[in-house]
Amino acid sequence: MTLRPIRNPILRSLALVLIASVALLACSSSSSSKSSTTSAPNSTTTTAAGPTTTTTLEPEAGVGRIAFVYGPEVGDCIDLRSVATGRAVTTRALPTADATLKSDKDVMLRLSCDLPHQYEVIAVPNAGLASTPVPTTEQLIVAAKRLCPAAFKTYIGIAYPGSSLEAGWVLPTEEQRNRGVQTIGCTAFDPKGKLTASVRDSRR
Repeated sequence: MTLRPIRNPILRSLALVLIASVALLACSSSSSSKSSTTSAPNSTTTTAAGPTTTTTLEPEAGVGRIAFVYGPEVGDCIDLRSVATGRAVTTRALPTADATLKSDKDVMLRLSCDLPHQYEVIAVPNAGLASTPVPTTEQLIVAAKRLCPAAFKTYIGIAYPGSSLEAGWVLPTEEQRNRGVQTIGCTAFDPKGKLTASVRDSRR
């Protein structure tokens, strides 16, 4: 089929206008599509990264020094923990007066005093008991209750009756007692939770 040329001038002009309009519309559509494509990267949003560290009242054992046999020293900040589960973890929600190692699963974790800890050693007196027979746990506790409160004034800066802290103790283990050790680690602790700094001269 052969298309005849348009001889009518008016029809020819209308045809040219129609062709130009179609071409313009096509260019406009292409430009809009390109603009939409190139502007896409600017519409992306960035989510801020969350915190990378968390604060805990149970410092990891790796930040301290684990001792299966403990000899208390004045100024030690310590946690009594258990390795029964394979990790050195605290076995009680709040500290109590007696921090003595009682089984081969118990360990003492020495920590920086800037980290949360259960106890701080404020004195290391000798119980002064007869060496034979070997002192019992009960005898050592009586000695600790007599000797440890007296250490508050010197170490903490306030007498025990006026302090918000409690007096506790770390007694020598049975094996240590059998070797003649009678050193008591007198401690200060907060019965409401862990200490978060040294209590030396704190007058708490």
